[in-house]
Amino acid sequence: FQRGNTKHNSTHRVDFRNVGSHRPDVVVRRKALLRNDGLGPEHLFWHHGNRYTNNMLSWYDEHYNGRWKENTLPPSRQWNGNQLAWGPEKSDYPLQESIVSGIRVIAAPTNFGLLQSLQEKWRAQIADETRGEFDSTYSSSYLQPGRDAMAQPRYAIPRAQSTNLHPVNKINKDLHFRGVTALKAPEKLPEIPIRAMTTVGM
Repeated sequence: FQRGNTKHNSTHRVDFRNVGSHRPDVVVRRKALLRNDGLGPEHLFWHHGNRYTNNMLSWYDEHYNGRWKENTLPPSRQWNGNQLAWGPEKSDYPLQESIVSGIRVIAAPTNFGLLQSLQEKWRAQIADETRGEFDSTYSSSYLQPGRDAMAQPRYAIPRAQSTNLHPVNKINKDLHFRGVTALKAPEKLPEIPIRAMTTVGM
C-alpha cells in the first residue's frame, strides 16, 4: 500500500489564521481545562493519601446490618483540644481492612448484586457472539414455552348427536328426574344410500 502525496485540507487548517509570534494565554487554557475536565480524583479522594483505598463497605451496610461491631474503635470518645471535637469519629475510621493484634482482618465488602448482573450480561454477550451472523433479534429473544402452555385438542360431538342441544333435555320439570343423568339422545335415522331400483326380469 502506497500513500499519496496529496494533503487534504481540514476545517482546522482552512479556518486557521497565523498570528505570527503571538503566544497562547496559559491561564485561559488552564481554566478551560479545569472547566471541561473538572478536578481529578487526587483532589477528591486522595487528600489523605491511600488511607481510604480499601473502603469496600458502605455506611448504610455498616449501620443497618450492625457491621459497626466489627470495628476496633474504643468504647468511649475523648475530647480533643487541638481539633475541638470529640474523637475518634466513626466517619473518620470506617470499617475496612485492618490489622488487629497481628491478625489481618478484612471486612467483607458490600454486595448489592452488581457483580452478578455484570457476569450475567457478559455471558449473554459471549453467547450472542457464538450464535452466528444470520440471527435475528426475535430468534435471540424468543423463549420456548413448555408443553403445558400448548392448547390440548378437544373434539366435540356432532350437533345432530349431542344431547345438550336436544329440546327435551333442556326442559325438565319432573322433580324425580332432577339431578339424575337421564338424558335422551336425539333420534337420528341411519343414513341409507339411495340406490337405483333395478327390475329383475322374470
